[in-house]
Order: sequence, then C-alpha cells, then structure tokens
Amino acid sequence: MIESFGSRPTGEESIPRDGIITGLLGAGIVALFYLAVDATRGHPLMTPSVLGQAFILHRPVTLTAPDTVAVLAYTIFHVIAFVAFGFLLAVLTRASEASSLARYAVVQLLVAFVVFFYGVVSIGSEIVRGMLPFVSVLVANALAGAAMTGWLWRRHPRLRILISQTPLGASDQGT
Repeated sequence: MIESFGSRPTGEESIPRDGIITGLLGAGIVALFYLAVDATRGHPLMTPSVLGQAFILHRPVTLTAPDTVAVLAYTIFHVIAFVAFGFLLAVLTRASEASSLARYAVVQLLVAFVVFFYGVVSIGSEIVRGMLPFVSVLVANALAGAAMTGWLWRRHPRLRILISQTPLGASDQGT
C-alpha cells in the first residue's frame, strides 16, 4: 500500500522515514539561514564554500567567489551529517516513548548539537571563525533543532502524553 506524506507508519518502520525527514529539515533550515546571511553580505553560498574549502577539501580558503566544488562537497557532507543526526534523534524519540531517561538524552543531545558545530568552527582558520560568529551558529542550530524536534513532536502523540504525565528526570514507574 502506498502511504501518503501525512500518514504515520507505526512501529520501527517509521524510524528511517522520521530520521531522513528530520535530518533534511535540519539541514535545510541551516542552509537557508546561511544562504540568507551570505546574501545579506553580498556573497551567496560563501559559507558552504569556505567550510568546504577548509574542512572537506583542505584547501586554502578564498573569499573572492564561491568555489562550486567546495559548495557541492560541503553540501553533500552537510546533508549526510544531518540525516545521520536525524536518525539518532528519531531512535531516541522512539525510545522516549518508553523511557524518561531517553527523553532526557534527547534534551542533552540537542544541547550538544547546538554547541558542537561552533567547537568545530573554532578549530578552523581565522577566516572560518570570522564568518561564523557564535551567535549565528547558535541561531542556525537552534532553528534547525526546533524544526527537527517540532517534526518529531508532531509525529509522536504518545510522547506528548507521557511527558505531561512524567516530567524529565522523574521515574517511569507511574507509566
């Protein structure tokens, strides 16, 4: 049977779908955020170009014009990384329906997600650090995190009920 986009598969078969969609949402939000930032600066696609040059292709960073190969290489890496993160988030969300500890792990994972990329950027060149100040990384990742968790929150009504019954850190014995 062909399922519609809005229908919700039950059981484990929803984890791959949820992971892919969650990751693509996050990747898309961050990409659009930095496209807007770069366009405002007058250099669309410069952020993925610089990140691709510095971290994927290991080339000297140039700011004259976006390097198409670097943009494509970084975009592929970016999407794969976000889909992998989306899978992890989908698995933890499924586990959260059975365990308050897993719910707490989701919170910790999201906090780590918001800060992790800035740590990666901080080891980059001065140009990379200058292009990606902490506030922009925080905003982009917070927007992506909100979109990803919003998608999963909508897809898991049982989780919403359980959180209202058993807050984070409380024992699951009542459920």
